[in-house]
Amino acid sequence: MPFYEAAYFDSGALYDVLGAGNNLTKGRHMAGNPVPMGQDDLLALAEDSADGCHNHEVAIGLQHNKEADIRGAITALRNSEAAFGTAKGNRQAALDTLQTADDAAMEFLTAARRVLTQFLGNRWSAAWEPTGFPDLSTAVPKTQEKRMNLCASLKIYFTANPAKEVAGFGVTAANAEAKFQAVSDGRDAVGMKEELQTQARQARDTAFKGLRKRMLDLINELGTLLADDDGRWHAFGLSMPSDPDTPEPVTSVALAMGAAGVIVATWPRAVRATRYRPFTQIVGVNEEPVAHDPVHDLTVNLNGFTSGQTVKVYIVAANDAGEAMPGPTEQILIP
Repeated sequence: MPFYEAAYFDSGALYDVLGAGNNLTKGRHMAGNPVPMGQDDLLALAEDSADGCHNHEVAIGLQHNKEADIRGAITALRNSEAAFGTAKGNRQAALDTLQTADDAAMEFLTAARRVLTQFLGNRWSAAWEPTGFPDLSTAVPKTQEKRMNLCASLKIYFTANPAKEVAGFGVTAANAEAKFQAVSDGRDAVGMKEELQTQARQARDTAFKGLRKRMLDLINELGTLLADDDGRWHAFGLSMPSDPDTPEPVTSVALAMGAAGVIVATWPRAVRATRYRPFTQIVGVNEEPVAHDPVHDLTVNLNGFTSGQTVKVYIVAANDAGEAMPGPTEQILIP
């Protein structure tokens, strides 16, 4: 039995029917050229189409979706994706700074508790009330919010009771204020970075939708200018409407190791594909290939393998019309 013989899957995975909700009159032209839902696949198609525009837009007579329009939409998506990545990094940096401030507050509160037990005793009593320790307990609070607020309370307490300060341990009103302020500022910074990350994500999503619409419009315009069997469809990375509706096979797959036990598989875009299903087979373990969940991009992390296993991998391209033949098989030894 060939390695791929058992490879099949249904068409029930997420698929955005091209032009759904739009009044498109060139349905036949559109059906064979579904616009990808995955960002990598969409960008690959857009780059192909921009090249096609460069070579043929004048001869064909494109008016509304030229190379400059497509490359502008590509640039907008790439730039917004980069900005989103920067925003995510900035948010993580703010979280790290906040964690450092919270760790320092924890150390201060631990030292302050140790000092206060010398004056107020180990167990909770009315004498502990003015310190601000919460929950009728002398324990250092378990939540960041309560630790921050306790630092603020201890600033007030030690200001009113300077005889209980121990500067050698850093247990002072000034240090309590500093620890409170660092956590408070850190929380403010995280909130601001989260807001900026959300805005960047929304901008990226808008650019993604803009590129998809541009590709939809290009295909629709080409449908008014080219015959169903005009070979120039292929110059745009598209199918001729007279081509079969099912996708072309994936032409290759590259395998590399990621984290322990994780295979990173990547492959080139397949014409007319809207999704891809990876198949794996552990040599000497699996009698048949194992199907994984379909993906809409051109890469996937395959998990759960152990050192010493040899794993075969291939990719099957599909769209709503059906599936392609399996792509070529590659294998990798798990280190």
